[in-house]
Amino acid sequence: MPLHAKPYPHVFNSLNGPTAPAQTYLVFYSSVVDGRMWCPDCRNVEQVVKDAFDGPDKPKAIIHWVGTSSEWKTETNPARVDWNVQTIPTILRIENGKETARLVENDILEEGRLASFIRP
Repeated sequence: MPLHAKPYPHVFNSLNGPTAPAQTYLVFYSSVVDGRMWCPDCRNVEQVVKDAFDGPDKPKAIIHWVGTSSEWKTETNPARVDWNVQTIPTILRIENGKETARLVENDILEEGRLASFIRP
């Protein structure tokens, strides 16, 4: 599956519905400002995440852009409210519509953590 960087709202809605895919990953990143993500930690994991999810034989992953720095810092940011994401980058594993695990920040870069996090 490709890494979906611009998902439509119905894609997110389907994650909790009766037709939810068996397994999907949500990648929470800062938004792109002036040609790159404003969050340095997001930029640090970007290639590792791309290598793990971008390709026809890779698991399905959807990028959720959390907004600009000021948007991210609000308590009402949708990522905080809807998904309880408190730090970025964060990757959630969604199975049958429910979160079953998450990796945050530097855990994504720890050798073998992302690979074992991604289940076939």
